[in-house]
Amino acid sequence: MKGRINITVKTTTRDVLTLLTDVDFLDRLEAGIKPVELKEITYGQRLELSGMKTVRDMILMPWKVLKDIPEEKVLRMSFFQVFAFSYSVVKEIKRMAERDERTFTYTPTPEEVQAGYLSLNHGAFGTVDRIAQRLGMSHEAVFELPEKRVYAMLKIDYDTSNYQRKLNNIITKKQ
Repeated sequence: MKGRINITVKTTTRDVLTLLTDVDFLDRLEAGIKPVELKEITYGQRLELSGMKTVRDMILMPWKVLKDIPEEKVLRMSFFQVFAFSYSVVKEIKRMAERDERTFTYTPTPEEVQAGYLSLNHGAFGTVDRIAQRLGMSHEAVFELPEKRVYAMLKIDYDTSNYQRKLNNIITKKQ
């Protein structure tokens, strides 16, 4: 059949990446792939994996970042083995991003915007700096913390900030 690619257990990752350059195929492969259980990742690993942009990144970076296996070795491995792990990592990073979006979405008041709220987004460095100060550790050490712990600390700070904001509004209205 024209347009069909036969991927077998003997097909290497290099073969697939060569055949499928610039082809969006990830969603079509999902049904045939059994997810791999992932060990807990560090905050630094999560940040690095969040930089995946291309199909090549999505297939190769999880192996480099989480298993320290060089690209050349991964390219010689069975595509199904590589893809099962890589796709599981991609799905987990996406789940974390969606969780963060749901958890940390905040619409500032007009007064907060006027006071400069929108200029307070310092990205990943702001997060690392805040946690380093909070725990009295180096910035580098923050990257080694479990991602779940960093999320929990950010959630506590976010909830506390929202509580303080509401309390201040209540007190101001009473005056």
